[in-house]
Amino acid sequence: MRLFNPSFARTFLITAVFVSQAVCASDAASELVTAADKGNLSLVNKILDAQSSNQDELQSAFWASVKKGHIPVVERLLSMNVDVNWVSDDLYTPLMRAARDGREQLVEILLAAGADVNAMTEEGNALMNAAEKDRRKVIAILLAANANINAQRVDDRTALTLAAQEGHALTIQALINAGANVNYQAESSGATPLMIAVQHGHYNATYALIAAKADLNLKAKNGMTALGFANHYRYKDINDLLKKSGAK
Repeated sequence: MRLFNPSFARTFLITAVFVSQAVCASDAASELVTAADKGNLSLVNKILDAQSSNQDELQSAFWASVKKGHIPVVERLLSMNVDVNWVSDDLYTPLMRAARDGREQLVEILLAAGADVNAMTEEGNALMNAAEKDRRKVIAILLAANANINAQRVDDRTALTLAAQEGHALTIQALINAGANVNYQAESSGATPLMIAVQHGHYNATYALIAAKADLNLKAKNGMTALGFANHYRYKDINDLLKKSGAK
């Protein structure tokens, strides 16, 4: 016959209490993140006023609200001293994500809260993300905040080369007007924005770069010019445009 062990029972009870408390804390954290994700400001306020949330919980809720663009929740969490320059698992800062998504008001709020306009990760910086997605209003805000227009990503791309790659002619014009190096050559390949626009078959982007006085006859490290890329990919209309503009 097994005898009752008071010591074991006491240990079991204490363990159960700790587990219960941990589960409750986890549930509260999950509730805060869910409320932030849904933009439920009243519930976010209720949770924050009722308990002391740790920094990880606050940061997760902040990131959830940034991704969805819930500005009132973002502002509430900024008042809790979250890290405005925190880098997510997918290598975006809050400013980079807001810039990529074209959320102008959120970009302004994050900048006012101390977001680093030139923070760089493997995904680039805020200006690069905005240029790649053709977010011209965001680009104007970032440039006014002294974004480095010629900063280079780890793959040698700049905001201008990313805009050229995607064929965003109006963004190309805006960046060049603001001082982007129209003849920038990537260190690894020697490719210029013009070559990249041609390679991807973007007629309007090619035209915009020609109009901005891009050097038509620079050579990449493989020896090809913009015209060479047009011939290689058989882009007749771009080929004709380059030749008409003086490419050789």
